[in-house]
Amino acid sequence: MRLLPVCVFLLAGLVVSAGIRSGHANSERPALYADFDNKVAGQPLDWRGATFGEPVRLAGLDASVVEATPGQNVLRISNDLSTSNALSVQWQMVGDAEISEGEVRISLDLTASALDGFTVRVRESNGATKSFINLNFTPSGSLVVSDPNGIALALADAYAANVPLRIQLIFDMDARTSSVILGNTTVLAGRFFDIPDRGIGSLLVGYTSSSDGSPFDLDNLKISGPLPFPVALEADFEDKTAGLPIGLGGAQFDEPVAQGANIDAVVGESAPGSKILDISSTNTSTSQFLRWQFLDNLEVSSDILVMDFDTQMTTRDRYRISLREPTSSSQPFMNLQFQANGTMGVSDANGTRIFSGVTYQAGQAYQYRIIYDLDAGIYDVFRNGIPLIRERAHGITTRGIGAILYGIDNGAQTSAHLQIDSLRVYLNNAEAISSDLEFLQEATTAIENQFVTPTIEVGVVNIFDQPVPDGTRVTLEISQGTGPPEAFLTGASTLAFSGVARFSGLRFSMPGTYRLVARSFNATKLGNVDVVVAQGDALFANGFESLSGN
Repeated sequence: MRLLPVCVFLLAGLVVSAGIRSGHANSERPALYADFDNKVAGQPLDWRGATFGEPVRLAGLDASVVEATPGQNVLRISNDLSTSNALSVQWQMVGDAEISEGEVRISLDLTASALDGFTVRVRESNGATKSFINLNFTPSGSLVVSDPNGIALALADAYAANVPLRIQLIFDMDARTSSVILGNTTVLAGRFFDIPDRGIGSLLVGYTSSSDGSPFDLDNLKISGPLPFPVALEADFEDKTAGLPIGLGGAQFDEPVAQGANIDAVVGESAPGSKILDISSTNTSTSQFLRWQFLDNLEVSSDILVMDFDTQMTTRDRYRISLREPTSSSQPFMNLQFQANGTMGVSDANGTRIFSGVTYQAGQAYQYRIIYDLDAGIYDVFRNGIPLIRERAHGITTRGIGAILYGIDNGAQTSAHLQIDSLRVYLNNAEAISSDLEFLQEATTAIENQFVTPTIEVGVVNIFDQPVPDGTRVTLEISQGTGPPEAFLTGASTLAFSGVARFSGLRFSMPGTYRLVARSFNATKLGNVDVVVAQGDALFANGFESLSGN
């Protein structure tokens, strides 16, 4: 099995005098963003998850989008008091991410219609046993903050009715500490939360038990942090030599696979020790592109794909960043277009949309995050943490994403230098990706209808050479042309744990010589040796009675 380095933390671009500089900040790239401005006022909120800017569970509460000011919506939550239990609307991050390393930032605006019992809680993904922090707002206007180590803070006059309260929660997942900011005041800093074995994955906002169910408004909900997903493409150019053209070795070498005949792609140094890639055109009469593809020419057609990059244009001109299928460019999943007058827009199979009131500046570095929900057929584009477009249907149904093109459009007025950095593509569902299988232990002999020893073991990793998630199913089959035609296996399906599937219950139904085949998802692996299965001892196969003739 080949081994490739996989990095699961983000690099964010920062503005420096000479260009783009790489760092470890994640604050500009949301893993959940919900400001409700793209929702229809007066309608109840659905619960389709983070890619729709929606929760995953409403827990019996009423949640409707309300227009607070023209063009500005909030989510109004209320409780009909059908139960006195604590109830909360639950939010999770894109791809049900659970972040256990780096820094996680959660921010939201909460406006209570009256002093009552409200709660903000942070938990692991898809569970509620790990309580990283609880913020309980009481009917007296106070706040009590607690975590696994007990009460961390009791603060009087923490909130007021009909006054928006900005809440920020910061978690250092390496130091295992939390901080709380109300408005512009830090009320808790560096509190050790003592949960070593899980990460942050969900946010619950709602009511404490025995509350009066007073409505409250929720707005500007955002969670950011390093996504813990496999990386299908990664390039920050720090291992490249400044002043030299980029190679074309592909994703395995953090490089593109092809470039246009009239394009230059040279590694630059934006600051001492910090590299970028500068792309320019030597023939502006035709479009010129630099093409990147994912590891192993992977084509992603389901689940969540997240693309991050930093970019800066030295002049306003005509640029394009495109997402396509691998090895060709007929399927326009997205074109992010930049015009010489500073305007921006997107085009795809469903047409073109210009971003209203959005421009880009020459010499300004920007952080981008593009999130695709390929099952829903939609995508979002964020710049510096702010959405440029939400839930746009891309219109492609027959292919998947596998390539990124950075280019200079035809009609550019200059050589049009486009600088990029910190390119990463994350996939949330590694188990849906093609797997590689390997027989780690085989048997050469066996007896019919008896357990095969030694136990046959099959290793299974994903395309990134990571062990597949526990519970991945692996099956064995008899290779065509081996063994009697009517023979079959029992105990030939099992689940992998830590990347290994063990077939301790495997048995052959008949004597013969067999070669086994392992399967998992769309991966197939033929065994290395034949298994010679002998006829079972009649004494044990048929019992004492059959031998005695009685």
